[in-house]
Amino acid sequence: MANDKVNYASRINDMLNQMPDFISDFIYNFGHTEQLATKFEYTRDIRDFLQYMVNYMPEHSLKIPKDLSINDVASVEPMEINRYLTVLQGNTACGLKESTIKRRRATLSSMYSFFVSNGKMIKNPVAATKTIRIPQKNLVYLTNDEQRVLLNAVRSGANLSKKAATLHELYADRDSALFLLLLDTGLRVSEMLSTDIIDYDLESGSVVVKRKGGDIQSVYYSDECAEYLESYFKAQKVKHAILGKELPAFTTLSGERLGVRAVENLVKKYVEASLPDKIKIISPHKLRSSFAMSFYEASNKDILLLQKKLNHKSITTTNIYAKASDAEVRESRSILQGLR
Repeated sequence: MANDKVNYASRINDMLNQMPDFISDFIYNFGHTEQLATKFEYTRDIRDFLQYMVNYMPEHSLKIPKDLSINDVASVEPMEINRYLTVLQGNTACGLKESTIKRRRATLSSMYSFFVSNGKMIKNPVAATKTIRIPQKNLVYLTNDEQRVLLNAVRSGANLSKKAATLHELYADRDSALFLLLLDTGLRVSEMLSTDIIDYDLESGSVVVKRKGGDIQSVYYSDECAEYLESYFKAQKVKHAILGKELPAFTTLSGERLGVRAVENLVKKYVEASLPDKIKIISPHKLRSSFAMSFYEASNKDILLLQKKLNHKSITTTNIYAKASDAEVRESRSILQGLR
């Protein structure tokens, strides 16, 4: 983890050294995130835009990106930004996703807004450009019944391969606690795996988590989940007490913190055993979606509370769960019958 941060910081600085100094003002002062990975993406997006300016705009053809002034960047018109986005869209055949293009447009908009707010620029030309709409995919999640089937496989080891079934007893407590926690809270896998046993208060049914974006929050789980956690944690403390340090909440048999890839493999293993027709579409993140749909229905469609539970910064992100289910659409087919 520490090496990743050093690498990101070094790569950001290398790119900033190739750009005008005023870009550093934006990268290190804009926004609420301190995530170096996000800053790295911002820096790369702006570097590519400045490179576009010297490659495609005749008035800057004799310059390199570092020679561009803040007035040069401020003078870019909406039509030119549309042209830049069109060039990016031409690269989709080479693997550039529409979502990446949308993010790059958002990065430019953030940069211009930052300089407008500081009085360095008069207008944000991105505001007048075409928006990029990404076709919405069907939401994939497990119904409550499917979640029960999955959890039964996790608890019992039913239908596992012969080798996995033989080893299941070694992992049953950990995996049961892990899957229940994900389905109880909607935590991101990375958030869950960063926790230590000391972060859990089993009496109140809560865990202190560092959320995506850096916020520290208490997240709550059910009494059933607390029971599984208590059983698993007791065994962990006895087994790994010799380590003499704070234990990660979820570990390998040797006591090493479990990784995201390991959880991906666990989900694949248990889904294949319990819901084989879902094996190609259910991932750890889909367990988060499953929690969200179940919670949305159980909370009488309280979308604001769901937003808080999922730690979404924007209600727009949460609103995908507010769309009517197929069942609701089907059941409403005769709603107007007798009224006309």
